[in-house]
Amino acid sequence: MLEIMGVIIIIAVIAFILTNKKNNWVNTEEFEKRKNALKLHCSEQEFNEFFDFLKRYEGGYIRRRNGQIVHREYLNREKGDLKGIFFNIIMPDPNLHSYQKEDFRKFLCSIGVTGVGSRPNYETRDNSLRNRETDLEAYQRKEVGNAGEELVRTVLKELEKSGYSVINGAKLKYGDTVKEYDHIVVSLHGVFVIETKAFGMTGGKAAKCGIYIDPGDRWILRKNQTNKELQSPTEQVSAEVQHLSGILQSCMFQVHGMIVLSNENAFIKQNIDLPYQVIRIDSLTETLRSAHDHLNETDIRTVLHAIDESRVN
Repeated sequence: MLEIMGVIIIIAVIAFILTNKKNNWVNTEEFEKRKNALKLHCSEQEFNEFFDFLKRYEGGYIRRRNGQIVHREYLNREKGDLKGIFFNIIMPDPNLHSYQKEDFRKFLCSIGVTGVGSRPNYETRDNSLRNRETDLEAYQRKEVGNAGEELVRTVLKELEKSGYSVINGAKLKYGDTVKEYDHIVVSLHGVFVIETKAFGMTGGKAAKCGIYIDPGDRWILRKNQTNKELQSPTEQVSAEVQHLSGILQSCMFQVHGMIVLSNENAFIKQNIDLPYQVIRIDSLTETLRSAHDHLNETDIRTVLHAIDESRVN
């Protein structure tokens, strides 16, 4: 009889273990599967599904007491994987809103991921410079333009260290119109739309020349004792100022237009009043710092959020 009772008890214990094993088992393979499935520029739905899984998963490390799970947390390698996903997939994703990226970052902080303690400026992600021109002459002009724009990006990068928010190459939509901006700068001193022009540069490098802006909005490039009439950028920069002003209409902040000549050896002679500033790249930092629109940190966040909501890239 005792032997029979012993067998029954053993069978019952085995049955209990088998019955509860599934409930107590943490499926690390599912984490790996979902992690590897999340790709760059994932959709909002794909992000939400992955995020919901993480909240249910609770981590691959478990500690039991008397057969019951008493503690669960993410493995260090899982935390490292999620940190990489945040910086390489979530942050640059144009399909996700800033608040979704911030919720993900805060979740990572809550599970002990290091290196994500500060809120990034999600809104200031840059678009890379490209040259899709197929005609040789147009391709060469674009290359010079890109070189000039990269010089301006470098100067603005230094201003970011002083708290300036800089957005390069953004495409924004207002109504039915999409416009691409060289640079947008938002700071305590104001909101600026900056167009870069590489007038007079040779092979992407600075060269001596004169830029004359005459009555009638005529732009003349004088180089090597030869005059060349340039297309006025007034219509372009004015349209961008109006476009961004529409996006920020609820913010009630003035948008300032600016043309920056990336050729630091250009001499500028302006013989007409324009609704925007024309400066050389070596005056850019001083010009931005000398503006006095007096925004506060909340104003800046409001402006950046409105821009982010209008982005199509």
